[in-house]
Amino acid sequence: MTNDSYKYQTAQEVLETISRTKGDNRSVPILKISKEPLYIAKYFPGNSNHYIYLDEKVYDLCSSTGSDSLNALACIIGHELGHYYENHANNFGFSTVSEIHSQTTLEDEADKFGLFYGAVAGYKTHIIFPKILDKIYDSYKLSDNIKGYPPLNERKKIVQKAISEVEALINIYQMGQNLYAIHQYEASKSCLQFIINHFPSKLIHNNIGVCKLNMHLNSVKDQSLYPYIYPFEFDVRVKKKVTTELISRNMTFDLIDEAIQDFKIAIELDPNYEIAYINLACAYSIRGNQDAASGVIIDLKQKKNTLSENAYLIQGISKALNEDYTSAESIFKHLHSDSDINNYNKKVLKAEMNKEASYYDNFMEWVNTFFENENEIVNQRIHTSPETEKINNLLPDDLKITDQFHEVDLGNWAVLYYHDEGSVGKYIYRNKTTEVCIIQTFDNHQSSSSKDISIGDDMSKVTNMEHYGFPTFRWNNRPYTILTYYDTQLGFTFENKKVVNWFRWSIQN
Repeated sequence: MTNDSYKYQTAQEVLETISRTKGDNRSVPILKISKEPLYIAKYFPGNSNHYIYLDEKVYDLCSSTGSDSLNALACIIGHELGHYYENHANNFGFSTVSEIHSQTTLEDEADKFGLFYGAVAGYKTHIIFPKILDKIYDSYKLSDNIKGYPPLNERKKIVQKAISEVEALINIYQMGQNLYAIHQYEASKSCLQFIINHFPSKLIHNNIGVCKLNMHLNSVKDQSLYPYIYPFEFDVRVKKKVTTELISRNMTFDLIDEAIQDFKIAIELDPNYEIAYINLACAYSIRGNQDAASGVIIDLKQKKNTLSENAYLIQGISKALNEDYTSAESIFKHLHSDSDINNYNKKVLKAEMNKEASYYDNFMEWVNTFFENENEIVNQRIHTSPETEKINNLLPDDLKITDQFHEVDLGNWAVLYYHDEGSVGKYIYRNKTTEVCIIQTFDNHQSSSSKDISIGDDMSKVTNMEHYGFPTFRWNNRPYTILTYYDTQLGFTFENKKVVNWFRWSIQN
């Protein structure tokens, strides 16, 4: 099949999406789709190039699942990618001519890889995998006992075992993401570090590093030490003016040094991972090494012809903190979008260049004044009582651990309890000092929020003044966005600006 065909391009996009989520400095295997039924699906290793073969018939089987077609395709391609990334040296696939394939451990590893990274990439792999496996056996009229391949009943047991283990990790990842969005950075880090022991990837290493950067900044009592807002790619803050309890600690950089190593590992896994370069530059800048921060962006520019605005932003911040205001001003000219973070940092630079007395005399008052002078609509808040915002007629404080909950020991006295009810997930995170309860809808949830927001609604509907208005916090991790409303303890998750879930939370210390 030619590379310009629709089927090929669709399958290639699935392959690349899962590979990007994994993050690896190895080249992505070359995809081949055969019009004639040859291999069903199969991974072929090579000395220089590696290949994944897919029958067009398998593509069509995936298409027959309707709205789950991409999820089904992700199951097949993700599994074969698992053989590649787990360094399985021989040919693997459904083919009846394979004689190598009897080790259930290898199939289990490939299943888990495809299920987890497929789910993190946005596909419902853990839900659709058994269905597409049955379709393949039925359509190809395969024997339950294929030579060199586990018997069908054993194969199903392998899949179910993998699904059970991966579902736990998917729930932990989801909870870690939500915990980050509600500024529970240490709890988020606990979840992500548990995952890294099972599925190390650039994404997880990067996100752990950013949790550590935030934990450090939250430990600093004097916010004037860090006057600029850093462009953390796991966190583009809507407001600098967020009420947090600042913990009095000695000024150490242990967390920053750990974060630097996390970002370096992410870059080692994928030398073109721009997000990790930007975050590494932020870490060096927070550490006080502005030359190293600028150097990271120079290295990035050598790999990429163009830089994102966030790359220019951290480079400009590092120049400004070195009091090279002329260079900083020149670099900031690359910031064209009218975003809160850009406008704020430009204002800080101008205040430092002009040596504004109000800026130096009372930094926090200057910051608050800046945000009070923002657009009136941006500052307007819509009051929604937390008591009226229920999910399945429940508030987070109503959650109680029952025997339906799964328990995961995250280590260091942290435990996660979760229960998937089909259209709603219930989560309770506990450590020695804090309990966080979250109720979250899934994308098959049929009911609406208290202000008539449903799955699939546009972000603009959520943020207009007839519904929830401007959020307290915005978290970006393209193509995903989370908006949170602190007064209501409510968050919305979007994919490509469409609602995919919302969640309520409560925190007890």
